[in-house]
Amino acid sequence: MTDRATSSTLNYVLSIAIASLLVTGLLFSGTNFVEGQQTQVVRSELRVIGEQINADLQRADRLVVAGDGPAGATTVRIEQSFPDRLTGRTYDIEVDPASQQLRLSMRNPDIEVTLPVDTRTALSPSTVDGGTVAIRTTGSGALEVTDD
Repeated sequence: MTDRATSSTLNYVLSIAIASLLVTGLLFSGTNFVEGQQTQVVRSELRVIGEQINADLQRADRLVVAGDGPAGATTVRIEQSFPDRLTGRTYDIEVDPASQQLRLSMRNPDIEVTLPVDTRTALSPSTVDGGTVAIRTTGSGALEVTDD
């Protein structure tokens, strides 16, 4: 008779152990899935913001070229607001005139989006945080991205 009680107890313990393993596996897989989706969403958001800034750079470039004055004579300022943070983290916007690229990056997780910039007006190297971003001409007539 004691064999039956042991069998029920053993079945119960084994069932609990198997269920615990399955739940742990599902939680682990779900966490990895959510982190992967979050990375894709942040990358997409950075790309959208970068494309909007790139469009503003192109618009400012067209205005400077249409100004027809001497270098530095045309004053342009385009301002646009973007989110300060994405998924609770700050991000940087960098203009690299040497490679004619616009880089948007975030740390933890490390995500970087790079977009080509094609302007006839020179670009000034600059790095700003997200939030309100202004594109303006400098004294030398170059385009610069600022956060003032």
